[in-house]
Amino acid sequence: MDRDVLDVIEREIDQEARARFSGTAVRQAVLLQYGDDAEIGPGDLWVRALFDADGPEDYEPTLAAFLLAEETSREQFVGYLAEKLPEIRLVEYTFSNPNPVTRDGHGPRVSNLVGDRLSDIQEREHGETALELTRLGPAGLETLDTLIMTGAAATRAEAIRWSLDRIRERPAYQRLRELRSDADKLKNEF
Repeated sequence: MDRDVLDVIEREIDQEARARFSGTAVRQAVLLQYGDDAEIGPGDLWVRALFDADGPEDYEPTLAAFLLAEETSREQFVGYLAEKLPEIRLVEYTFSNPNPVTRDGHGPRVSNLVGDRLSDIQEREHGETALELTRLGPAGLETLDTLIMTGAAATRAEAIRWSLDRIRERPAYQRLRELRSDADKLKNEF
């Protein structure tokens, strides 16, 4: 999507967030796309609502107070985002300058799912998927994103499934399955 169009939408989302949440809870809301954060897949958009805090000692109490006081507003905001732009997958609430940063590169945060891809919904309805959360490093993400950008897959999940299908086709994998089966038989004999 064109960045100029996203900038207009981002300003509207920022205004909505500031109006919807009480006081100065949300300092700014930004619209992120693929490339802005390693966790955002190609074609996905995220909204990140940023809080201010005096210091790291205020992060957890600020986040807890926001979650408690703004539950209804958060649900309504998710509905607004889903209507505004179907490509928005997630809204994340975090701090503008997290310190300390956790091992995944982020500070304290909480998020709400906004929407699913149609392909994800269809796969779940047909029992074709099982949810598996995983952390990938830069090389793994780059590999998946290359498969997406070249048309081999539409999503990171589909790229993982595509890769696993290619592995299953290899004779070495078949040999590993045989060895595992033999090991299971030996284990059952004892």
